[in-house]
Amino acid sequence: MLDEVREIESQGCRISTRVTGSGPLVNLIHGWPELGLSWRDQVLPLAEAGFTVATPDLRGFGKSSKPDNILSYRFDIAADDMAAIADALGHEKWVSIGHGAGSMVAWRTALRFPDRVAAVFSLSVPYLGVPPMPVVDTFDIRYPNRFFYMRYFQKVGVAEAELEVDARDSLKRIFYSLSGAAPKFDWTRERPIDDPLLKALTPPPPGPLSFMSDDALDTYADAYEKGGFFAPLCWYRTFEADYVDMQAYGDGIIRQPSGFLCGDKEILLDMYAHVLDRQRGSLSDMRRETILPGAGHWIQQERPWEVTRALLDFLNEVREELE
Repeated sequence: MLDEVREIESQGCRISTRVTGSGPLVNLIHGWPELGLSWRDQVLPLAEAGFTVATPDLRGFGKSSKPDNILSYRFDIAADDMAAIADALGHEKWVSIGHGAGSMVAWRTALRFPDRVAAVFSLSVPYLGVPPMPVVDTFDIRYPNRFFYMRYFQKVGVAEAELEVDARDSLKRIFYSLSGAAPKFDWTRERPIDDPLLKALTPPPPGPLSFMSDDALDTYADAYEKGGFFAPLCWYRTFEADYVDMQAYGDGIIRQPSGFLCGDKEILLDMYAHVLDRQRGSLSDMRRETILPGAGHWIQQERPWEVTRALLDFLNEVREELE
């Protein structure tokens, strides 16, 4: 079975992409602060089911290029990177599957390449359609005079200075706090607006995380120690430009077959009112919606078997769309 790492050129950047298997193309798109490694439990089962599985480190992450220009991290550009992967691998069509910030990329590919993206599936981040205003303009409305992590990420250098003191410790705290093992909504609890990120998070227990080996955590940590946090954080610094970009997509309805899965301890369910109802109104061919009890944000790592089974069921259902 083919299993290799390709360095794929896209808009002057190098997108480091693991390619496994053969057959119709599936792009697995990771989130923050992760790597293509986050799909480690899904790659082989999907490849063995007859799919070519592309697992990139997104631009700014891991071994991929890290542009200095913040606007290089807009979702339109990331969507173009996914098309470049398909082109390099010789596929006209593909299925986009995303998690976290990668879900935003997956949704955008469906809008940007309606004739090439055959289907789209999201883990953890629901699709909200065309926003009424830039996301940054909502921070003070939703979280007045209190800490909010996306607001904290806006000023270049602040979060980087905190997180880079000890990348492994920072990542372990973030991974634990957003997992189903931590207190519910630990990440978004009310606290002073000028708090740093890590201070109020519930500390992880000693030893390995329940859903991640120390070896996997070490691999994440090594990547962030070498590459830093600036580029990954820039994904949160393009909201105004992304709002402008979204105006090109009309009603913003995604018409391809789509699916969604998250844990019931997913913080996005707390951050946006009636978020699942809003998603249902923005997906015209939604095939499945699954909420796993007790699971947090890192759903494909916390519940690898359930996620893999859901993805295989969805992919087999839409396989004809790829032909």
